[in-house]
Amino acid sequence: METAFVSTLVSLAFLSHFTLTTATTTSFGSLVIKLIHLESALSSFKKDAVWDHYLQKKMKQTFNDDYMSNLVPSPRNVVFLMNFSIGEPPVPQLAVMDTGSSLTWVKCLPCTSCSQESGPIFDPSKSFTYVSLTCSECSNQCDVNGQCPYNVEYVGSGSSEGIYAREQLTFETQDESIVRVPNLIFGCGHKFSISSNGYPYQGINGVFGLGGERFSLEPSFGKKFSYCIGNLRNTNYRFNKLVLGDKANMQGDSTTLNVINGLYYVNLEAISIGGRKLDIDPTVFERSTRDNNSGVIIDTGADHTWLTKYGFEVLSFEVENLLEGVLVQNEHNPYTLCYNGEVKQDLSGFPVVTFHFADGAVLDLDATSMFIQTSENEFCMAMLPGNYFGDDYESFSSIGMLAQQNYNVGYDLNGMRLYFQRIDCELLDG
Repeated sequence: METAFVSTLVSLAFLSHFTLTTATTTSFGSLVIKLIHLESALSSFKKDAVWDHYLQKKMKQTFNDDYMSNLVPSPRNVVFLMNFSIGEPPVPQLAVMDTGSSLTWVKCLPCTSCSQESGPIFDPSKSFTYVSLTCSECSNQCDVNGQCPYNVEYVGSGSSEGIYAREQLTFETQDESIVRVPNLIFGCGHKFSISSNGYPYQGINGVFGLGGERFSLEPSFGKKFSYCIGNLRNTNYRFNKLVLGDKANMQGDSTTLNVINGLYYVNLEAISIGGRKLDIDPTVFERSTRDNNSGVIIDTGADHTWLTKYGFEVLSFEVENLLEGVLVQNEHNPYTLCYNGEVKQDLSGFPVVTFHFADGAVLDLDATSMFIQTSENEFCMAMLPGNYFGDDYESFSSIGMLAQQNYNVGYDLNGMRLYFQRIDCELLDG
């Protein structure tokens, strides 16, 4: 039986665009976004009546308030999705929350290869606030229709093509009033495709970009944001959240954060198992072959972690030695380690794997962060070598959401620091 353990690499989003003329960024308050599991009883996405109630609320523009909308994990439980509305009248959307992309885009009519399984597709002709960018705003590099085109591709996942436009996004505040963020440049996607491995894009309407380039929404909230998640497989956990703005949680150990081409990089210096550091030269983590950039990417757009080919081989060798003679290994997956059994039952007492970053920050991975249950009687290591998508990515490393679960992760883009705090999200304010 072939394992289903494959996923997308949203961090490697290559965007075809040109210099855009943008207006001065408007600063808002704090946006507190609760993350709710799609299959839980609390998932507002499952209840159409919630949106009916939502759209009937009195509109308010109190920009010093705390803003809240709903986020849910994807149908395959690998990444988090964000509920918001776009346009006027507002149309609800479900988009992947992605720190590996800066452009927010949604499916727009007319749309090629689009379905409505995740909700209504945005029709710009019916929105009073929709404005296409002019040719002068994209250096006069318009298409034949006089519009500014974009094309974004996700390695191993799919692509989105369309035009740049301006629109307002709508969020619900903690007191259930409505707050609008106007004139956001976004991608109005008219052509959409996914590969066979493009899991997060099945059943969603787009991507909500939190990357570090000019298209991102986060600069509107003071260049700070944080997210806190529990166990990704716990469908009833109610305290996952994303916070944009001054109330973002910057606590715990911190490390230097670098932003290159909109991606967030940190310096991974060592990996240890049970407190014993592995014999890995830290320089192997200092560059991404594709972009020739330093460091390891922090990514919310993929579930598991990629390590440079050499780093992965050393770690998997240690794991294989630990489990030899204890569990039966399945060798049908050539990219990672897979075993017969159940993670919770058969890996009780498995030593903690720790990622050590510059300045002393650490990320501890227990068995549920290191391994993923791929079938009822099989689990695999939740890591892949960088060359999974080809030799061009042999030196690529990216830390996915499974490795970040049970943590609050804070991004301070003013101080250029990334914070890791191991905590039950229920204990956080907001």
